[in-house]
Amino acid sequence: MKLSTKRTLAAIGVLGLVGVGLAVHSGTGTPSAWGIADIAAICPLGAIEAAIASRTIVPPLALGLLISVLLVVLAGRAFCAWGCPVPLLRRLFGLKEKKTDKPVLAQRDGVNDSRNWVLGVTVLTTAAFGFPVFCLICPVGLTVATFVALWRLLQLSEVTLSLVVFPLILVLEVVLLRKWCHRFCPLGALLSLVSRLNRTFRPTVAASECLQCNGASCARCVEVCPEGIDLHHPKSSVSLAECTKCGECKAVCPVSAISFPFLGRSAEAQGGIAPKGSPAVQEPEEQEAATI
Repeated sequence: MKLSTKRTLAAIGVLGLVGVGLAVHSGTGTPSAWGIADIAAICPLGAIEAAIASRTIVPPLALGLLISVLLVVLAGRAFCAWGCPVPLLRRLFGLKEKKTDKPVLAQRDGVNDSRNWVLGVTVLTTAAFGFPVFCLICPVGLTVATFVALWRLLQLSEVTLSLVVFPLILVLEVVLLRKWCHRFCPLGALLSLVSRLNRTFRPTVAASECLQCNGASCARCVEVCPEGIDLHHPKSSVSLAECTKCGECKAVCPVSAISFPFLGRSAEAQGGIAPKGSPAVQEPEEQEAATI
């Protein structure tokens, strides 16, 4: 099964959880939350917005937020590749990412990261208006809301404008804002901040097998990475905190030198994996055990 097919099925599975919640009435909170009784697994940004808007932190909301944060610490930004509906919609519309769309290090450096500014505006507008304003245009929330509207149409024959408005906004965002994920998404910015604590399931290079580490000309993993991460030169590359665990680097490696172990040594601890003959090259004994 193709990797893109697996990610498509995973994203559909996330929507399936919404359907389960609607069918058995187990969901709590907003349409972006699923849970059992008073415990909800909620969008972390939605939870923060809800707390700011209501100026109240209730235990179920705090517990749901904690669960979400722990999942991000464990799996990093995996949701962006495996659960977010935006990549799924792009595949459905046949919108392929251009190489120029990929972010570079300068775009992911603190104040230079436009996503962080959008995140800040999201928080400020929520506090100012007492309402989670971003939820009105959030692609994730709109997708879930459209799913709920379709569910109510089929189950209750309920026809509302949301069946037209929500999909229309989604199409405009996906088609016109092609760089939404890399330039505008505040949820992605929040996940990136939390995933700085992530140390699991990171892409790991076996230097003894890697073609580039052994002097050959190969940069396929860098070329396919949607986040612009260079596993061989991490200090001059986008941080591994941006890794969405999409698996494209592993799939494209001609010698299967890349894996995603539960725990692996970080490139920062090694100074990166460089090709033979470069200033950062390691001794042969160290190269065999070197991983990122």
